[in-house]
Amino acid sequence: MRIWIFDRLRGIASEQFDINKDGLRFVFTILGFLWLSEEELGFDPTIMTAKGQQFIEIERDGTTERLILDGIHGNTWSAMIKGKLLREATSKGAVHVAQYYHHETVRVRNADDDVRNNVRKGLDVTKATNYRQNRSRLSPSTSTAGLSRAGRSSSIAGAKRSSDQTGASLPPSKRPCSISPTKAGSDALLNRVHRRVILRDYGIPIYKAGSRETLLGALADCIEGHESLRRKAGLLYRDISLNNLMIDKDNRGFLIDLDLAINE
Repeated sequence: MRIWIFDRLRGIASEQFDINKDGLRFVFTILGFLWLSEEELGFDPTIMTAKGQQFIEIERDGTTERLILDGIHGNTWSAMIKGKLLREATSKGAVHVAQYYHHETVRVRNADDDVRNNVRKGLDVTKATNYRQNRSRLSPSTSTAGLSRAGRSSSIAGAKRSSDQTGASLPPSKRPCSISPTKAGSDALLNRVHRRVILRDYGIPIYKAGSRETLLGALADCIEGHESLRRKAGLLYRDISLNNLMIDKDNRGFLIDLDLAINE
């Protein structure tokens, strides 16, 4: 048996042991999993619950705001550039693009929530006796925006669907991960930081359109949004996918997720 932990940077494994010869270690291992807190299991400690409702608190314009989480919310451990580009697109009047509200670096226990210091607590995996160098290096420009139940959140409102939704097949997963803009020397230098981007718009993925007319209309809106990003904000979107084309409650289409957008 071997125990693994995956912390959005890479997997870390324990030494292998034989459960038939070391039954006590096996029992301790199972008990350890049973006694883990929600945060240790990967749930976001900044998502709180009161009166049956989940919410987060943000600092915006010098005041504290409480935002109720109604429905799906996404999961983003990526570069702050995403929030800045959304803010730029909104301020320049780009149409059919998710409207910016707020972005921030998530903080846990008065520290930035990142893998290297907050999740691993400074653990240097390169000092492990069984450490093996990564075979392929990850580009600093790549990022992840996946989904989880309430785990280390969050792009709120304009979010992608969670894995427990039914009724449509899952599109292929996206880019692998994001790392800090440091030279790729060893895993000790790699890091990922928990960012939160809050949007004014929300909707459903375009492939869940209720009719052909709605689908075609939303697709036309998304094309206009792509053109608007270039014309008004000078941004090339570069990330057309089923999960990034959305339909709002009025059946209008809009784009989300500027992870791969660049200034022209």
